[in-house]
Amino acid sequence: MEALACLTGRRSVGRLVEPAPSDDELATLLQAAVAAPDHGRLRPWRFVVVDGPGLDRLGAAYAAAHAEREPGAGADAWAAARDKPRRAPLIVAVVARPTPARKVPDWEQLASAACAAYGICLAAHALGYGAMWRTGWYGDAPAVRELLGLADRETVAGWIYLGTVPDDCVPAPRPPADLGALVTRL
Repeated sequence: MEALACLTGRRSVGRLVEPAPSDDELATLLQAAVAAPDHGRLRPWRFVVVDGPGLDRLGAAYAAAHAEREPGAGADAWAAARDKPRRAPLIVAVVARPTPARKVPDWEQLASAACAAYGICLAAHALGYGAMWRTGWYGDAPAVRELLGLADRETVAGWIYLGTVPDDCVPAPRPPADLGALVTRL
């Protein structure tokens, strides 16, 4: 896929199906991620690949987190939380891990992790797969943090859901941006 078409044509797709990227394709996606801008070559990110039975383990951690956060929510809400990871056959959790560095503040390292996450999304699109970058409070929940093995300074920068766009899915068109309202020239 031509680079500008990839950049301007990428759309998020909320529910994805099999097949997911193969192991070789996943390696390509992760190579795109590690090409992110990285001041100081700190590699302030790592990746947790979740598929197969791992999706069920993540779902159980989501349900436990939801039950802890909202004990009165009830079984239906907890079951819905448990099902969230099954919206795609493969998830890559992009973990931001800022390192104390005199010349590279934490915010810049978090931005690098965000670039790594976007690199996965763009590479997936270039290979013909769908992707959805999700965030939310689950990455801060103790049950999820424990499952992912997060250290104190680590945080989930994004859950990148990956798979094939279903045949009946038509991603919403992106409305044109009013660049005049977004750009200032000095």
